[in-house]
Amino acid sequence: MKILQVANGDFFSTYGGGQVYIKNIVDEMVRQNLDVAIISFVNKESNFPFQKQNYNGINLYEIYQKDENLIKSVIQQIKPDIIHIHTEKAKISKISRELIIPNVITAHHGGITCPAGTLLNYKDEICKLPVDQKNCMRCVLRNTKSGEFFYPFLKILPLSIRLKLGKFLSKLPFIYFVTPIISTNFYIEKKQNDWNQIIQNADKIIAPSYAIADNMILNRFPKEKITIVPHGIPISQHHCRFNPQSPCNELKFFYVGRIGYIKGIHLLLKAFAQLDASRCELHLVGNIKDRYAQKLMKQYRKYPNIVFHGKIQPENIFEMICQWDILIHPAIYLEVFGLNIGEALAQGKLVIATRCGGAEMQIQNRINGLLIEPNQPDELKNAIQWMLDHPIERQQMAENAFENVVSLTEHVKELIVLYEKIIGKNETKTPLH
Repeated sequence: MKILQVANGDFFSTYGGGQVYIKNIVDEMVRQNLDVAIISFVNKESNFPFQKQNYNGINLYEIYQKDENLIKSVIQQIKPDIIHIHTEKAKISKISRELIIPNVITAHHGGITCPAGTLLNYKDEICKLPVDQKNCMRCVLRNTKSGEFFYPFLKILPLSIRLKLGKFLSKLPFIYFVTPIISTNFYIEKKQNDWNQIIQNADKIIAPSYAIADNMILNRFPKEKITIVPHGIPISQHHCRFNPQSPCNELKFFYVGRIGYIKGIHLLLKAFAQLDASRCELHLVGNIKDRYAQKLMKQYRKYPNIVFHGKIQPENIFEMICQWDILIHPAIYLEVFGLNIGEALAQGKLVIATRCGGAEMQIQNRINGLLIEPNQPDELKNAIQWMLDHPIERQQMAENAFENVVSLTEHVKELIVLYEKIIGKNETKTPLH
C-alpha cells in the first residue's frame, strides 16, 4: 500500500500541533517500513514548480505553486493507493476523486468548517451554530481590524450586494483595511463552497475528538463517514515523571504552545497574578514577538514568578518540561485535540485544562488532571490553588497521568487499518465526469 501524506503547509515547520503531528506519523511510518511519500506546500520562490528530495529514505515533494493541475500531475507521478489530506482539503479531495484514489482527511482545527477559523464566536464562546452568512458574519469581522465597527452598516446592505462587492474586490490587488472587511460575505460563501466540496469528495474524515465530529455533523457531514481517532503521542524511553518529593507548597506550572488570544493566555496570567508568588511559578514557552505577547509581557513584567521563555527548539522542550510539574491549557476556543496535553501526560505530568473539546478526550477530572470551564479566570485560579493545597490527591492523579495516552506506534497501526478499509470500500468507485 502506497500512502501519500499531504502535509499541513511546510513539512519541516513546527508552528502548530498539526505540523508536529504530521511529522510524527510520517517518522513512525518510516520506522515501521511503510511505503509513504509526502507532499509539502512551501511558500518560497523557485525556478521550478516543485522539487523532489529525500527525507529519511522516502520521497518528499515540495510544491511552490498551489495550482490544481500541478498538484494532480505530482500525485499521478507518486501513484498512491490512498491520500491522507491535512491541508487544501477541498482542492485535494476533489483531485483525489477525479483520479479515483481513495482519500481520508484529518480535521486538525475548527477552520475545516468555520470561516473565522477557530469556532470561537464574537462573545468568546465556543460556537454551537451551523455555518451560514447570518451566523458567521460578525465573527469573521471580529478577526479583521475595525471589522466589528462596520458590522451594523454592512448588515443593512442586501447580501447579494455584499457578495458582488466581495467578488469585485477579489479581482483587484489587496487594499489594506478595505478588502478584508468588504469581502467578508464573499469569503464566507467561499468557505461554504469548500466545505461542500469536502462533503462531496471525502471518503472519510478523521476527527481527533467528539467535539469536532459533532461540529461537522452539525454542518451536514454524514456521521457514518466520520471516525473518531485521537492523536498518538511519541513515547520517550526516558520519562520525567511527576516528582513526589517536590515541596508540597511549591509547584512549577507551565504552558507550551502558541502565545495567542484564543489560547487564553491573558486569562491564565490574570488568574496566576492572584496567587501567592512564593508557592508557585509559571513558565511559558512560545513565540513572544507578536503584539499580544508583548503586551502581556509588559503587563506582568513585575511578577518574578511569571517567566516567558520565548520559542524553544522542539528537541530542547522535553528537557525543560522535566524541570516543571503541571501543564496548564487555558484555551477558550474549540481545541480539536491539544497535542501538548498528550505530550505532558505521556511524561507523567498533570494537566489543568479547559473543557475545550480535545482536553476531554485525554483528561478525566480528578483522575489524571483537572477540567474547568473556558473563559473563567476565577475557576482557573481555584484549580491552581487546589493543586497547591492537595499534595496527596495530586500524587494519586499523577500515577494515572499516562492512562489515556495513545502511543504513536499504536496510532499509526490504527491509521493503517482505516486506510485498508477505505481502499476496500473504494475499489468500485467510478470517476467524475
